[in-house]
Amino acid sequence: MKLRFIKGVLNLNAIIINHGIVPELVSEKTAEIVNGLLAERDAFNFSRYDLMETPVQFIIEDALTIPFLSEYKVIVVKNSYLFTGEKPRIAVEHHLDQLAEFVEQYTGPNIVIFEVNHEKLDERKKIVKNMKRLHQVNKIDAMDEIALKKWVKQQLNDQFKDIKQDALDELIQLTGADYKLVSNELNKLLLFIGDDAVIVKSHVERVVSRSLEQNVFLLTDYITTDRKKEAVTLLKDLINMKEEPIRLLALISGQYRLFYQTKILSQKGFSEAQIAKQLKIHPYRVKLALRKASKMNLSEILKVINMCAETDYQLKSSYMDKVLILELFILSI
Repeated sequence: MKLRFIKGVLNLNAIIINHGIVPELVSEKTAEIVNGLLAERDAFNFSRYDLMETPVQFIIEDALTIPFLSEYKVIVVKNSYLFTGEKPRIAVEHHLDQLAEFVEQYTGPNIVIFEVNHEKLDERKKIVKNMKRLHQVNKIDAMDEIALKKWVKQQLNDQFKDIKQDALDELIQLTGADYKLVSNELNKLLLFIGDDAVIVKSHVERVVSRSLEQNVFLLTDYITTDRKKEAVTLLKDLINMKEEPIRLLALISGQYRLFYQTKILSQKGFSEAQIAKQLKIHPYRVKLALRKASKMNLSEILKVINMCAETDYQLKSSYMDKVLILELFILSI
């Protein structure tokens, strides 16, 4: 089908891609753009689609429809994986030739915003090259620890609230500097303190839940500092929280692999930021891993990684109680 493009004023930002590894930040960027374009949203000037559910040709048809009762329409398209190398198994059939023609020729007046939950687009694709050449591509980076703390302070200042530095440090630590977790826990803290003006550390300790990742990091901290009793107690707590032994072992093994990788890269002269980029993980995780790995040698780390592999085999093949196998593994390190 040959596309028919609306004749109108050239709009170089008629198509926008917002992409990044943190979906919530990508959505925030989209909302910021939409709010700047529309005073109010209604069925005449705003549409939302999902490429996992809707064929791209239907979305293009909507974009080519002349706006009704408004100067232009804004169309948001979630899960726009077509600009990446991802190939999900879905029943929807997309006509990629129409999307390619749309990107090459479309000039408005409607605005189409594609949300891509990936750090990188597939630069090998012609459609990505044309998007960068003809339209607007926004990369939304994950917040590092400093940026996240600044964001928390700003959110609180907007509500005439504040947070003590030790409370802020504790919040970041308990959430693993995960933006979504920080945002959710901050909302809980605001409800908890009510009319109080300042969040203190005791508030954070009472309200904020430790993330699974942070629990596993704490578990490995107990193991590496020979606090086996605390390690076993925490393990049982996690089991009581319905965490599977095999999954916990996989997370412990992953933590030790991270210790090994960060230590190797650090010895090669990589900075924390470079290591985070190389391993494609949050800089805060690198910071914590390097702090722990600096107190261990590579042979010790490799020994534990091998023990993890042996324990994994036992968990999958032995008739012994799986929790007991995991306890014995911790006690034997």
